[in-house]
Amino acid sequence: MRALFDALADVLAERARPGELLAATLEAEGSEFVRFNGARLRQAGRVERATARLRLVDGERQAFFELTLPGLAAGRDAVAAAIDPALATLREAVAGASPDPLLDVLRDAVVSDDDGGEGRFDRDAFVDTVAHAAGDADLVGFCAAGPIVRGFCSSAGSRQWFRRDRIAFDWSIHLPVDAAAGGARKAVKASWSGESLDTAAIASAIAASRADAAVMARPVVRLSPGEYRALLAPRAFADLVEMLSWGGFSARAMRAGQSPLARLARDEATLSPSFDVAEDLDAGFAPAFQSDGHPRPRRVALIERGRHAASLVSPRTAREFGLVSNGASESEVPQSLRVARGSLPARNALARLGDGIAVSNLWYLNWSDRAAGRVTGMTRFACLRIEGGEPVAPIEAMRFDDSIYRLFGDALEALGDAPARLPADDTYEARAVGGTEAPSALISALRFTL
Repeated sequence: MRALFDALADVLAERARPGELLAATLEAEGSEFVRFNGARLRQAGRVERATARLRLVDGERQAFFELTLPGLAAGRDAVAAAIDPALATLREAVAGASPDPLLDVLRDAVVSDDDGGEGRFDRDAFVDTVAHAAGDADLVGFCAAGPIVRGFCSSAGSRQWFRRDRIAFDWSIHLPVDAAAGGARKAVKASWSGESLDTAAIASAIAASRADAAVMARPVVRLSPGEYRALLAPRAFADLVEMLSWGGFSARAMRAGQSPLARLARDEATLSPSFDVAEDLDAGFAPAFQSDGHPRPRRVALIERGRHAASLVSPRTAREFGLVSNGASESEVPQSLRVARGSLPARNALARLGDGIAVSNLWYLNWSDRAAGRVTGMTRFACLRIEGGEPVAPIEAMRFDDSIYRLFGDALEALGDAPARLPADDTYEARAVGGTEAPSALISALRFTL
């Protein structure tokens, strides 16, 4: 993939005419996909793909063309043969394009190399581990493994490279249909990720989900609407924090009055002093450059000690509003979000919760009142009633409606000391980069409406 990227950069440098800037962003992967049903391998395959989004800039005019490159092993001549017809189309499009006054693409020769190293994935060992750890459990799962690449290059000499080998395994353990509960299906959902195969860690994670499934087999408890102490697992807490990405960290959304964190930015409200959130590239989820090629700082503090610290500012937003860009993507959505850990040990978390509910993950999240920072959603999968620090029964799915200013403020009692790494697992058009690192969270009262 690196040879393909270098060939792409060489061709752009050779094909650029005086006054033109040719640039390209590369998305590439060499992925192993494995699908399970009933804890047995049902489907496996490999995908190798590389796409380039070409960009021709002439003064303040620009045009784009996306094409699939001719294979990861393609040489310079094959890359040139694929690009030449696209360049002809781009030059024709630019000639008729209107000027873009907010255009701000990198025109410097920036070179960077962020290669996470080669990981290890043995499909046979992985399949055997899952089958043995799951035993007779009805495990349904999907795994994507292998290298993911992002690159930016230009005829000005810029060559920025990012590669990560990543294994992302997501699974559910399904229980038999509960006729007494009206035919409801119950399940436990879990995940594991890493750069190299760790069979012991995967087996341990599956064992933990099987233990949760044993509790899920008990009769379901229906809770009345109201406030309950809640222990949010890292995935559930991350689900809530990621809601802030819907404009909460965007400078453009702030300027347009559409940010759910506007009150925080105006110092009209504060959050818990233990709540620190940053866009932190050292988490390793995303490249240190964005699609316009501009380098990104290693860390941007977004919320510090419960107060607004900064917004994500894209080059276009910086130009439009006279701000200083910090290399954010055009969407101004964080790609490598990190929530600072707390001091609550995982082994003591349920005891600290006492009586309440343990929430593994959330779904159907949405803003019920964006301006007021109110979010709504539902519990899902292994959400358990806890009494005296011990799980006693699963609960029926419930809807909550609460304010992030309260959940991340006065109600945030403690954060866990062991954050979970949760890489993006989207595979719709390509395996995604990005992710969130978040701890568990103890909430003194989560408000359920039904």
